[in-house]
Amino acid sequence: MRSILYGSTAAALSLMSMFVVACASSDHSESNEEPMNIKVSEKFATNFFKLAAKKPDSNIVVSPYSVSTALSMAYNGAGSKTKTEMQNVLDYTGLSDEAVNQQNLSLYKSLMQVNPSSELTVANAMFANKNFEFVKAFMDSNQKYYGAKLETLDFADLSTVNKINNWVKDNTKSKIPSILDKVAPDAILYLVNAVYFKGVWLDEFKKDETQPVDFKLSNGSKKTVEMMNRSAKMSYFAGNNFQAVMLPYKDKRLQMCIFLPDKKSNITAFINSLTSESWSEWREQFRKEEGHLGLPRFKVEYKTELSEVLKAAGMPCAFEDNCADFKKMIEQNAMISRVLHKTYLEVNEKGTEAAAATAIEMSVTSAPMNPKPPFEMICDRPFVVAIRDEKTNAILFVGAIVDPPAAD
Repeated sequence: MRSILYGSTAAALSLMSMFVVACASSDHSESNEEPMNIKVSEKFATNFFKLAAKKPDSNIVVSPYSVSTALSMAYNGAGSKTKTEMQNVLDYTGLSDEAVNQQNLSLYKSLMQVNPSSELTVANAMFANKNFEFVKAFMDSNQKYYGAKLETLDFADLSTVNKINNWVKDNTKSKIPSILDKVAPDAILYLVNAVYFKGVWLDEFKKDETQPVDFKLSNGSKKTVEMMNRSAKMSYFAGNNFQAVMLPYKDKRLQMCIFLPDKKSNITAFINSLTSESWSEWREQFRKEEGHLGLPRFKVEYKTELSEVLKAAGMPCAFEDNCADFKKMIEQNAMISRVLHKTYLEVNEKGTEAAAATAIEMSVTSAPMNPKPPFEMICDRPFVVAIRDEKTNAILFVGAIVDPPAAD
């Protein structure tokens, strides 16, 4: 029978804002110098979200940054076809292993320099089964470049689940209280990434302007939501069959992007139009304009299993016992069997708080001349939100909000 490797990722999100980091390694955060030449691809984030939100009949929030970080740690142990497929999906084609790791480290260091007016934390860990021996170079790379804390545990001990879950809980400020329900009998390793974010809007919504309004669901029915309102100059873009705004947090670097499909269109059509190319084109077209924004106050908790999504993205080999190759991780056969993902996102008048967790289980088996009229963008129907870093263009979180639950 093959052994199982878990890669667990916890990430806190607040639509487009970043965090104050807490990563357990001096190697991971030893320099305060601004990293140079950071190449961040938006291909994985957009493709991953499109596949995860293929049928957005319920609220969906995922953290591409968290998932890609966990997969990147596993990537250090991959070989042959498994590695090639992961390389294509993560958009690492043409990069050496050293370049991949350095790119992730440089991105981390840059994110850690976000203005502390927003709280952003990122942490990585490896929880290893004491009965297995792993390739030293694999463990060393994840400690050096991802600051991954290493802890060897007795996987037969029932307390192991609590230890891993408590680590996730601690590193997401209790927003993700657990990621595992049990340790599989043949589990050998858990790769864990945690991210937490809490940010205050640069311009807060006035609470006394929040009003109950009808929100039209995808099936045509309506529900009452608490709609926050703001009339001001905002970064705005009217695209083909959609409107969009970018709302900055007080750190003035992280932003929440909100995309509202036109009434004649729908959220599925918008998601289908989303590619790394379209995303790159859209983000260059935002301009400051006067207008009015209505945004529901909401809180979403989401969980899913991502194996089928990642297979569809183009890396099926990693999940097949007769194809998977993780010999750079462990000498015996190993494959990914499950990828568990949990997220939390709350948006209110003050700002955003968010978290996400992913577990990868592997088994051994300027102003115009003529002023425009103010825009009006009322999110009273399904819409898409995303959190991005303006400096690196990293997409940290993205979600489809089709039925906004009430926020506190």
